[in-house]
Amino acid sequence: MISTILVPTDGSEHAAKAVGFAGDLAGKYGAKIHLVHVVPDTGTSNIPPDVRSYARLEHVEATERDLIKSIAEEILLRAETQAREHGAGEVETMIALGAPAEQTLKLAGQMHAELIVMGSRGLGDLKGLLMGSVSHKVSHLAPCTCITVK
Repeated sequence: MISTILVPTDGSEHAAKAVGFAGDLAGKYGAKIHLVHVVPDTGTSNIPPDVRSYARLEHVEATERDLIKSIAEEILLRAETQAREHGAGEVETMIALGAPAEQTLKLAGQMHAELIVMGSRGLGDLKGLLMGSVSHKVSHLAPCTCITVK
């Protein structure tokens, strides 16, 4: 019944709970998990002054783009580890560029996901909402079943 689960993650507490939940489901159904971290912008080749000074001291080159990619990779590595600890066997990770809700919906369609599992709240600025705008939009427009975890 469930062979493909899409799990967008931003590293937030709710996203971590969603990853664990999806790992449990994947283990139970033998489903493949696709973990995605969406970045709205890849950054520039610039580097903040403080980081530039540190990079010079350490004799390394780093750009804003490098930092964003590194953070995204770390978020996905942690999520992959967590999903496997919860029973997922097959896990794929990817970084997508664009608006989180739109990219999640696009990927769900492309991979014919039967299920999207995501946190009800992410790292967004709006604190007063019961459900974040990304999870709200995805749950209403997704081509498949959505589970929001809090």
